[in-house]
Amino acid sequence: MDKLSYPDIREEMCITARNMWERRLTNAAGGNFAVRADENRILITPSLMSERKHCCLEPEDILLIDYDENILEGSGRLSRESDMHIMLLSRFENIGATIHAHPFHCMPYIAFARPIPNVTEATMGRGVVECIPYTKAYTPELAQKVFEYFDARRELAERKPIGVIQEKHGVVVSGPDLFMAYSMLERIEADAYCGIAKSLI
Repeated sequence: MDKLSYPDIREEMCITARNMWERRLTNAAGGNFAVRADENRILITPSLMSERKHCCLEPEDILLIDYDENILEGSGRLSRESDMHIMLLSRFENIGATIHAHPFHCMPYIAFARPIPNVTEATMGRGVVECIPYTKAYTPELAQKVFEYFDARRELAERKPIGVIQEKHGVVVSGPDLFMAYSMLERIEADAYCGIAKSLI
């Protein structure tokens, strides 16, 4: 393969994917994420990142696409949830990375459509992570509902990482870059765990 563009971002994406798997921030049922590398250029994880690769990616596994979903670099298949990432990354000036995942302690909230309150200092000012109504996975309708959730909170989403629960599916979080999007994922996972543990203390 010819020399890959954006090698530093690709390396960080590989590290992030592995951290997500090892820290149980996603599972074999799915997960994907994307980074806006430039105007009309997005780096995105390939289809079946979790199920087939257990989030153990190499830089060449990362796909470079444009806003029309044309694959410019990479030979893997495009994730069926690419629409969702493209909508957020192309329509928000200060969202530079998005992560979709199935975090272990968030899953009860996801399964039973319960919002995750911000109960720790790390998420103060970001609001409750609320649910959007169940919509079949991988559909344009689900991508649209995720976008509408962020759009309704645009002023906050342009200032801080935020998240949303996709009922019975997973979560989507944002950030100005991949570091902050990943941080948001860990923060809401901590809030979810605190909520579950509340009855034990």
